Amino acid sequence: MLKFMELNMSDEFLGTVAPLVVYWLYSGFYVLFGSLDRYRLHSKRDEDEKNLVSKRTVVKGVLLQQAIQAVVAIILFTVTGSDEGAATDENQSLFDLGSFEQIILL
Repeated sequence: MLKFMELNMSDEFLGTVAPLVVYWLYSGFYVLFGSLDRYRLHSKRDEDEKNLVSKRTVVKGVLLQQAIQAVVAIILFTVTGSDEGAATDENQSLFDLGSFEQIILL
């Protein structure tokens, strides 16, 4: 069996990054399909009238919230530790450099 790519990521890394990736994928689909009038929840006119905050301000707010979320997750995983590391007596970094490089290359 030929393995195309093997991703070796810790649970801590996935627990920190996965919610962020899912949010941006879902948001991308919403923007992509937002231009199709058939699938809109609200008319374009209603959306323009009710949305008082610019998209730039929203993106900045989301990025700030996600940065805080990631920091809290890292602190939580660091404080609580990992059962896997205790069983094998192996000290692993929260973000394995090889795993992080693989994600960046994707």
